[in-house]
Amino acid sequence: MAAKLNLTSGIVWVANWINQRLLLGGDVGAATTTYKLVKKVTGIADNSATDVLTVTVPNANHAAVLVVWSVSSTGSTDAFESSRVYVKYFVIARTTGADTVTANVGTIQAIATVAGGATLTTNIAASALTGASSATQTFTLQATLDDSGNLGSNQIVLAVELINAEASGITIS
Repeated sequence: MAAKLNLTSGIVWVANWINQRLLLGGDVGAATTTYKLVKKVTGIADNSATDVLTVTVPNANHAAVLVVWSVSSTGSTDAFESSRVYVKYFVIARTTGADTVTANVGTIQAIATVAGGATLTTNIAASALTGASSATQTFTLQATLDDSGNLGSNQIVLAVELINAEASGITIS
């Protein structure tokens, strides 16, 4: 009996390969590449810093930029009364054996709120580093959504692009 060819798995493999290498710019963490990730986080409490993304920085020389686009919306009893678009850039630098340094620049925001709706504010910031100077270090991006003191249960959708300059590069998840 002849072996059956599974075209579906072959097509999926080719699509993933094209997406990773041609559209997204290469393997995750490879030198001179860009990597994109879309992530949704729900159930965020009012005015509480919530981890939404983990950044891992190997113990090596690194230069990178992390661009974060997001849309957040109110939840609970005021569901979708207010939506905010938020864009921020994080610059990342590290020398082998030294601590990772991050700086953020260029916050852009816009809001749309229905008449009488709760006003939503958004902030995304980097947490403190974990890991020794001689080891891989991580930090998280934390979103704080303030829905004017309502019941919380807010959400955020992030579209993130990481541009690495060096091999054994920084990764996001």
